[in-house]
Amino acid sequence: MAALAIIVGVHLVLFLALQSPAFGDPIARETNFSKDRVQLISAAQRLGYISSSNFDCWSFTISGSKEQNYKVSMQPNFELRDQSAVVFSVDAPTTLGELVAAINSNGSDLVKVSAKLVEDKYSSTPCSNIALAYLSNSVTVKDQEIYHAATVEPVSTSMRFANSFSDLLTFDFGDDHNSRPITNTLWQRGLRSLGIAAPSFFLIFIGAYLMAVFAHSSKRASRVLNLSAIAFMSLPALLYIFVLRQTFVINLEWAPLRPYSDPVIPLFILPILITVFIGIWPEYLLMRSFIDQRMRQQFMQSARAQGISQRRIWWRHLLPNLAGPLSQHVALNLPFLVLGSLLLETIFNIPGLGISIVDAIQNHDSNMLRAITFLIAIAFLTMQAVATMVARYFDPRQRSEGKL
Repeated sequence: MAALAIIVGVHLVLFLALQSPAFGDPIARETNFSKDRVQLISAAQRLGYISSSNFDCWSFTISGSKEQNYKVSMQPNFELRDQSAVVFSVDAPTTLGELVAAINSNGSDLVKVSAKLVEDKYSSTPCSNIALAYLSNSVTVKDQEIYHAATVEPVSTSMRFANSFSDLLTFDFGDDHNSRPITNTLWQRGLRSLGIAAPSFFLIFIGAYLMAVFAHSSKRASRVLNLSAIAFMSLPALLYIFVLRQTFVINLEWAPLRPYSDPVIPLFILPILITVFIGIWPEYLLMRSFIDQRMRQQFMQSARAQGISQRRIWWRHLLPNLAGPLSQHVALNLPFLVLGSLLLETIFNIPGLGISIVDAIQNHDSNMLRAITFLIAIAFLTMQAVATMVARYFDPRQRSEGKL
């Protein structure tokens, strides 16, 4: 229930930030403020503002005696407003023909509106203003001018919220700004990022633990590894990426330099090694602090006093007691590791999730950003649950909590 409450909260924040006018018009943002009616309607349907659309155009002409500018709205009736009140209003039927007939059959003493169907549905006449009227916005039109629009069926805010939440729970993230299924894109690019992240993570974890154990058992090794960690961590990761890429790809030609294509395993080897080299030093310092803390505790001193071998102490006593804090550490970092390294994916031309995030931000792709953020939240909750179970399995004190 707690996880479900968090998921609902995450979806509410995403809905307000990406799918509501709270921080600007999401449709205009999605289309980069385009005036093209096809882009506007397509973005509105992709974001769930409308359930269906009809790109058959219609036009209408306004002839008034007092006001030159009018406000057009479709909430839910077709209305014309001047500066003070509604001057023309008809029910907006569901079909385009019925709407045109309703407009032509209703007159007004102050303004006359005539409407007709336009056969050329791809007319170049600007019609974005009227299209916006179908998206619960009032727009300004002028007397004696012809406007074109596509008819759509709006979706209420509450229904959009419910539909969006239902889609997230079923992992149906809709389409991206290029009208491609987001689920397929995330699946393909996620596997590529995992191809680098998963082996890198296990190599970093095992290597850092062995280095920390070795450093604890030898003061000389401890000094060398500590100084090395400080030295290597003092330089930016980007420097190592460029230097190692130049050395192994350009100078030695030990790694391939080509676009992403089969076979892909050779393309992953150098990024994995670079990730391990950059990430192993901070993990080593963390492991070292955990080991030093545990080795000073009473049960470890008692084990050494009983003559238990050093190897048995390391693997049978120390490692299980590190499972709790290490699992929590992994739970905090693994979801972000799954997203991949943006620098490595960009430099080595690997289309993973890291690049997808940047593309989504640059293209104002709300659906993609919503999907990735939701997956991060799900991954975080899942890893927290796994970390809690691991800690309880190895620590009897946590298993006995709540039983007293």
